[in-house]
Amino acid sequence: MSTSLGIITLLLGILNYFFILLFLFSFLKINYYNPIVSFCIKIYKPISRILFLFPNQTINIFLLAIILKLAGMYIYVGDQHEILNLIGMAMVLTLLTGIRIIFYAVIGGVILSWVSPQNSNPALQLVEEMSDKTLSPIRKYIPSAGGLDFSPIFILILVNLLESFLSDIYWAIQ
Repeated sequence: MSTSLGIITLLLGILNYFFILLFLFSFLKINYYNPIVSFCIKIYKPISRILFLFPNQTINIFLLAIILKLAGMYIYVGDQHEILNLIGMAMVLTLLTGIRIIFYAVIGGVILSWVSPQNSNPALQLVEEMSDKTLSPIRKYIPSAGGLDFSPIFILILVNLLESFLSDIYWAIQ
């Protein structure tokens, strides 16, 4: 692969991560007043006016992430795979990346709750909020026992199960 194609693939990968993060911000309904989230939204607004596929913003962001991943994969592998296989692989890899981000956000949120709760840093607030929004459905059913919150354990198990399931699908497609 030439250097220019490698740079284009790298830029598409970075944009893919940006749109996956933006998808997670939108899906989890993260605080839009956080400076990081508002910066990402400001970057996305002109793109949303040009590429208006569905009325739901979250679906549009997810589709843009898949399209960027597909473009990067097509540049990288070329004609070695059929286009439908590449579309399936791009969808699975985009979901896997989102799940890994959630995994690390939950671990970061747990560590931050021990080390520095209620920090004023926007990035740390973002990690805590992503972790809390991910853990809140489990916390409804599993109360804390003696001050210990066991919901991160269940989320991490669920994330690992989803990751292995999606990895199996990815290898079946490939």
